[in-house]
This record gives sequence, structure tokens and C-alpha cells, in this order.
Amino acid sequence: MSPLHVLLALMVAAIFGFGFVPSKIGVESYSPLWFLATRFVLVSIILLPFIRISKHQWPAVLVFSLIMGVGHFSLSYLGMKAGADASIAAILWVMQAPISTALALFMLGEKINKIGLFGITIAFLGAVLLLGETRHFGNYLGIGLVGCSAILGALANVIGKRLGSVEPLALQGWSSVVAIPVLFSLSIIFEENQITSMINASWQAHGSLLYLVFLSSIVGYGTYWWLLKRYTVLTTTSIFLMVPIFGAIGGIAVLGDDFTWQTGLGTLGMLIGVGLLMFPSHLRDKLNFSVNKKR
Repeated sequence: MSPLHVLLALMVAAIFGFGFVPSKIGVESYSPLWFLATRFVLVSIILLPFIRISKHQWPAVLVFSLIMGVGHFSLSYLGMKAGADASIAAILWVMQAPISTALALFMLGEKINKIGLFGITIAFLGAVLLLGETRHFGNYLGIGLVGCSAILGALANVIGKRLGSVEPLALQGWSSVVAIPVLFSLSIIFEENQITSMINASWQAHGSLLYLVFLSSIVGYGTYWWLLKRYTVLTTTSIFLMVPIFGAIGGIAVLGDDFTWQTGLGTLGMLIGVGLLMFPSHLRDKLNFSVNKKR
């Protein structure tokens, strides 16, 4: 990545990382599915006047929307509602990187070397250590939902890469539109007192909704999909390496989440593992460029 794009990646990581705090605040005040649907309504209102998608792109956008907008986000919100704290959710989110890489190997034909495979193993062991803390016993529903959310997010990364011809904000806006009726329907079936909860929510919850609409959805994901159009899945998903750092800082500072030695060691293992997965590919690409330039 160029220096400017690295700065953009850092900005996206910070937005995504700190975004787990308003997400946690929001799902504790609103009904989770209703909260997510409301977020997408506001995103659609802001973006739709300015974006268009051609007819032949709709089938792929529809699949992307159901996986990302309905599957990924709803499972993440339900997981936090079920008890997964913001810092743990952010740490688990980094697993999108190795999962995205594995999917890219089969679906996009991207390459990985032995160091990368070793990195996946280290990252997996770090996750096992992290989730083996006694404080997580009995809360595997919340953690499992967030973990499944990461899997669907990884699949959405690969599909989003294939949708390179769709403008980033168009992808974000129309995927929100597709998800809205599904999420509202699920909320009506499985949740209750949605409107009352929204009206009685604190100003922090309303502010959290605005953060997720403007910063996470529009600025964060708009920039992320823009970078994904220009770089490989392996390179772009390296952004997720930095997300747990900002998420853990936000969760500990604002919500008082615990951060034990086991959490720290497990997180370090995940970051080292995913780092081994990502960075050799970057260095190899630079080396190949230097050799070709000399020729």
C-alpha cells in the first residue's frame, strides 16, 4: 500500500475497533435486530440519492447483502446482546483475516506460502487460548455468534472483491436497502417492545447509532471496500490486524471490560499468526516488483 492508503487503513481500523463500544451500548438499549435495521434505514436515506447499480449487478449484490447485512451484522449484534463484551468481539473479529485468506485461495486463486500456513495455525491456537478463559465459560452462545459473524464477514470480503465494478458507497447503500425488510421482519417475529426501547434509550445509545451510521457504515466501510477494489484480499484484510487493539482499548476504557494475561497472550498469538499470514505476501510482492524493474 502507498503511505496514503496505509493511513486510510489505520483510520478504518480505528473506526471499526472503537465501533464495538457503540455497538455494545446500542444493543443493550435497543432490540439488536431493530437497532441494526434502524442503522441501515439511516444509511440508505443518506446514500441512495447519490448512487446507482446496473441491473446485471443485482444478483451478486443481493447475495452480498444477505450475507453481510443480515448474516454478519445480525450475528455480531446478537452475540454482544448475549454477553460477548466489546473487547472480545473485536479480538474475535480479527479471525476474518485468515478465514478470508483461506476462502480467497479457493475462490479467487490467490497464493499463500508455508509461513502463511504456519500463521493460520498460530492464530487458531491464540483464539483457543483466548476463549479458554474461565470467565467465558457459560457464555459460548455470545462468543459463538460473534465467531459465526466473522466467518460470514470473511465470505462477504471475497464476494465484495468480486464486485469490484460496483462503487463502494453503492455497495454499502443498496446492501442496506436489501437487508432492511429482512431485519425488520425478524425483529417483529423474535423481539418485542422495539419502539418503546428505542424511545426510552439513553442519549449514549442514540449517539452510538449515529456513530455506526456515519463513521462505521459510510466512512469506514466505504473506505474499506474502496481499498479492497485496489488490493488483494490478503492485503486489505490486514486492516483487521489492528482492529482488536482499538476495540480492546475502547472496551476497557469506556465499558470497563476485563483484560487478563490470558486475553493478552491469546490476542498476541492471534496478531502474530495473522501477521505471519499477511506480511510475507507483502514482502514477496515488493521483491517481485524490484526484480522486474531491474529486468
